[in-house]
Amino acid sequence: MAEILMFHHAMGLTDGLVAFAERLRAAGHVVHTPDLYAGATFTDADEGVAYAQSIGHDALEEAAHLLARRHRGADVLMGFSLGAMPAQLLAQDRRRMRACMLVSGALPPSALGGVWRHEVALQIHVADPDEYVEPDEIDALLYHAPHARVYRYPSKGHLFMDPSLPEYDADAADRFEERATGWLADIDEHLLSRRPA
Repeated sequence: MAEILMFHHAMGLTDGLVAFAERLRAAGHVVHTPDLYAGATFTDADEGVAYAQSIGHDALEEAAHLLARRHRGADVLMGFSLGAMPAQLLAQDRRRMRACMLVSGALPPSALGGVWRHEVALQIHVADPDEYVEPDEIDALLYHAPHARVYRYPSKGHLFMDPSLPEYDADAADRFEERATGWLADIDEHLLSRRPA
């Protein structure tokens, strides 16, 4: 089973994300859910983004590297919106990472000072359209990761998968979770097939 390092979105480590992590644990995965906001959560996007800005981009990067060192067994990354940045950063920088899921966020690899590693499995989930994610940013990442699987959720809100937030959409969230859990199963199967008998 996977050992996952999950980074929360700009609203913080909400009850919705905690519940999702618990369901993954119940399926047998190890899931680390660091709280970069030290307990603060928000339901207003502007307040959440302002809080993230008060922490600063450099501090979030530093925290990501610290967490990767602390959880040395983690080799699968998940990042939601704001959390997509540290997840993608570690996927590019840490050789042990074998898979990365970006939800409601993606960046050109060069924006993080590196290149995408082709051996890293990549899945992207994004609303369509998404006011916080530029199509060009996703296209720039896909140019370097043509093997990625992209799921688009037409006419849904930016954080449609989080029941803690007003833009939650139950049907889209169910589809997201089915795809996420299926992807984790595929990763495990692929890893086992590469191990010597």
